[in-house]
Amino acid sequence: MAIQEAARYAAERQQFGKPIASFGAIRQKLGEMVARQYAVEAMLYRTTGLVDGMLQGGHGPERILATLEEFAIEASILKVWGSEALSQVADEALQIHGGMGLMSDLPLERIWRDARIERIWDGTSEVQRHIISRALLRPLGG
Repeated sequence: MAIQEAARYAAERQQFGKPIASFGAIRQKLGEMVARQYAVEAMLYRTTGLVDGMLQGGHGPERILATLEEFAIEASILKVWGSEALSQVADEALQIHGGMGLMSDLPLERIWRDARIERIWDGTSEVQRHIISRALLRPLGG
């Protein structure tokens, strides 16, 4: 939603007699936002596809637990990457809106505020990075 709000605003907002969407800096921001969203969605679809593949043999409690354990690191990576991408996208959308983005009657203000909490809920990004690095170092004796 942040990307759509930013694109809509950029197409409507006029500066120097033309929409700000025609400026290279704004196009760069929008392109980067879309690329981040695509990367997160691709990671998510790939991981859920692998999880689904493991569950094809059954959905019993043991099978589900084994699958969750198998993909715990991927879940941590997705949590870190997804929440940080969301924060970056929300921040760029706010930047495109300028001061208008912080007006509480616009949806972007809440998107931006809610994006920040995503890096804290369900384990902070720092904790998730610790889990990821621990899994990497475990086979090396670390």
